[in-house]
Amino acid sequence: MRACAWTLPLLMASLPFLGTLNGCGSGSRVPEIKILWAEWRPSDALAELGKLYQAKSGVSVKVVKKSWDGAFGDATFSEFRNRDDNYDIIIGDSQWMGLGVVGGHYLELTDWMKQNVKMDELEPAALKWYCEYPKGGARYYAVPCEADALAWAYRKDLFEDAAHKAAFARFLETNHVTPAFPLAPPKTWEQLALIARYFKQAIPGMAGLVMPTSRNYDMATMSFEPVMWAFGGEYGDFVTNRVTIDSRGTIDALRFYTELMESTSPGGRNMGYGEVAAEFIAGRAAMACNFFAFFPAIADPGNNPDFYDKTGYFNAPGHIGADGIMRRAAALGGQGMSINAHISPERQERSKDFLKWFSDAGTQELWAEKGGFTANKTVLSGSVFRKAAPYNRLFEEAFQLMRDFWSVPEYDDMMKACQREFCAVFQDGANPVDAVRQIQSEHEAILRKRGRIQ
Repeated sequence: MRACAWTLPLLMASLPFLGTLNGCGSGSRVPEIKILWAEWRPSDALAELGKLYQAKSGVSVKVVKKSWDGAFGDATFSEFRNRDDNYDIIIGDSQWMGLGVVGGHYLELTDWMKQNVKMDELEPAALKWYCEYPKGGARYYAVPCEADALAWAYRKDLFEDAAHKAAFARFLETNHVTPAFPLAPPKTWEQLALIARYFKQAIPGMAGLVMPTSRNYDMATMSFEPVMWAFGGEYGDFVTNRVTIDSRGTIDALRFYTELMESTSPGGRNMGYGEVAAEFIAGRAAMACNFFAFFPAIADPGNNPDFYDKTGYFNAPGHIGADGIMRRAAALGGQGMSINAHISPERQERSKDFLKWFSDAGTQELWAEKGGFTANKTVLSGSVFRKAAPYNRLFEEAFQLMRDFWSVPEYDDMMKACQREFCAVFQDGANPVDAVRQIQSEHEAILRKRGRIQ
């Protein structure tokens, strides 16, 4: 999941060192590691793990939690801008990697990780999206922390109902859909669209689907990405910074996404992550697209007494292109765990020891038991993780589908262009050709201004 809306200044400028030792271990009776993260369930789980680390090492771990509504980003970017040492470890969003690295705020860990972390145990996608900058450069500035991706929840009780199965078969026949397919988790986006249409028509007051579509920060862009990539659209080349979003694939995907909105709820064209979860839990949607981090609330009988045991989960479907190739992709969320480059060498070494302990397979098993999403391949495929939650079995496959937005320092301006233009199409009826062309132009201008392309 991404942090919510805020204005991001460019934070690469070199500023005088303003930080002073703030007691994060220096002069304290008990040495301390202070970690900055968002306020949500994973940070609670990390705080619990921190108690185990203290019992082992004698070093206290304090997880400072800031809200997703802007406080988390504000605290991180203030730390960057002032080159402060208030925090030893920052668990930053994947898109912030460029800001952290180019500005000299994240400590490079490449050589250290090769010696202290079993790199072959980590999912390659996690290394690429959470830890590496620039993409393809094989230089690392974080260890994977909370992995996440967009997936789908669906109402098993509706999908498995005999009457609905029969009615859906008649719906396909009436609409001349061939070949027919069963009422089950869809394999293609076209199947998902038909299932959503069916439930929207069949059950009064029921939305066929709900998705993150808000104009705030990155929400609409995140939920559009899997469709765009499946239809062959691309942001560009993250190694050369060549922009390629203006393509037939992106345009076709945007048209298709707009058609999906015909099956959403009355407010479904401008809906946030939390609203998507609430709509599904209230029983007003047959399918819901959201990040895995929101699924614990759906699977919790205390939070979702009516449908927790009636909910199934599936990963993003695909699309068969004109070339006959099936393409699938999932929008990546989640964060890596980075060391603040502005803290003292002593605190850096202490933080490295914690990262090493956290990355160990045994600790990752505990992380999974507490509800964390691991990037360790052995743990992902093991019974402990798979049994910890009904959706965890999807995560190993999700890692093979994960892709992300630009992570260059200018990502926020690039995201704003996408949010504005995508929403203009499916919310306001703008021409998708004009929208995609405008994004292409703005992205090129942003990267050219910063010297990333000629």
